[in-house]
Amino acid sequence: MKNLLSFFLTLSLIFLNNCSFDNKTGIWKEHNKAIIEKAKSKQKIEKIFKKNEIFDQETESKDIVIISEKEENRDWLEYNFVESNNVSHLEYQNNKNRIFKSKKIGKKKYSIGNIDSEPLVLKDNIIFADLSGNIYNYSTQRKKLVWKFNFYKKKFKNIPVKINLKIILKNLIVSDSLGYFYNINIDTGQLIWAKNQGVPLTSAIKSYSEKIFLLNQDNKFYIFEKNNGKKILDFETFPVILKKNNKQTLALDSRDNLYFVTSAGQVFSLNHQNYRINWLRNIKSAGSSDEFGLFYSSPIIIKDNSVYLSSSQSTMSLDSFSGKTNWEIPFGTRIRPVISNRFIFLVSKEGFILNVDISSGKIIWSKKLFKSKEVNLKKMGEVISLFLISDQLFLSTKNGYFFFINYENGEILNYAKVAKGFYSKPVVTNKKIYIIDKNMSVLIFN
Repeated sequence: MKNLLSFFLTLSLIFLNNCSFDNKTGIWKEHNKAIIEKAKSKQKIEKIFKKNEIFDQETESKDIVIISEKEENRDWLEYNFVESNNVSHLEYQNNKNRIFKSKKIGKKKYSIGNIDSEPLVLKDNIIFADLSGNIYNYSTQRKKLVWKFNFYKKKFKNIPVKINLKIILKNLIVSDSLGYFYNINIDTGQLIWAKNQGVPLTSAIKSYSEKIFLLNQDNKFYIFEKNNGKKILDFETFPVILKKNNKQTLALDSRDNLYFVTSAGQVFSLNHQNYRINWLRNIKSAGSSDEFGLFYSSPIIIKDNSVYLSSSQSTMSLDSFSGKTNWEIPFGTRIRPVISNRFIFLVSKEGFILNVDISSGKIIWSKKLFKSKEVNLKKMGEVISLFLISDQLFLSTKNGYFFFINYENGEILNYAKVAKGFYSKPVVTNKKIYIIDKNMSVLIFN
């Protein structure tokens, strides 16, 4: 096994002589090559916490928890809402009633498995995709399908396809687990252009101005032109033998910096204007994965001058300028955290929820939600999402439950089963909750 690992590490160094950079424009600089070469030669892993140190104790609140003001958002145009992935305190009508349910729209041909998709909402339209490769634009006002598009009907009709979506003006940008990358007119559903990279594109889609950013399953990073899909830049980072089945995470700040986390456990900070790597951190814990280097994380969040990220064993705050650690706590999750004022709220898929001070990493309170015969993990299913909406924490579970939690102490305010199960995570926009249920129907709650 050691020989096999050494072989792959050697291969990872070879890429520097074979990357498809445009040398005429001087995009890829020796500075960047040196940073990655140094990181690979050291292969130094920063030890976070031992496996038996994972925090799982309930604690009571001793601090006054003051959250930020509510914000009303009109649309939900990409996975994780905004380029920074920071979904703050959103406004919700708080009636807790289902006001709309469509007929079955999508096909349920394949098992859902890990729920890692969000519908997009543009005005009164909701856009989502199923595993058969169908993309739908459904009007909730007219209660009808505006258009349906399938890029794969002939060649890949019997292969499940994981699709990532992002709306940019009149464009619906699509990437998929087959390596295709294409653009659809959001109004008509007509294909504008399509490209194929040959390897599954597994990250969320991020963009800035005329650029689109992606990662493939081998942790290769791409920059494309939005108007025609032409490749501006690509470079390989750290390869892995096994491939992950959840999205790699990318985020942008307001200073032209892009941050991404690879499935090998590295965090990159890259200036997307001058193509210079700011810093590179290897954050994988020694006990967090097997020898093949598979690494899982929550979406990376950029807030002010800090980067927030959870792995399978820990949650950390990094300085966005240097990559140095501000603090770490021994609690891991794949679910996107919520940051409000000076607090970050975290929840595990098993229903353990925490409130943490973002300056110090001090745990304010922690609660186990599933600890009774009536409220248990088997019945409710794993937690799939976390929000802060209208002065309460809101989470959803795989088996179709909504929970509303007191943000001051973690106590359950109320909960209800609203569906037989969910196909997507919820999104919150126009003061309402939108979600796709297990039967591929659109549900809306006010």
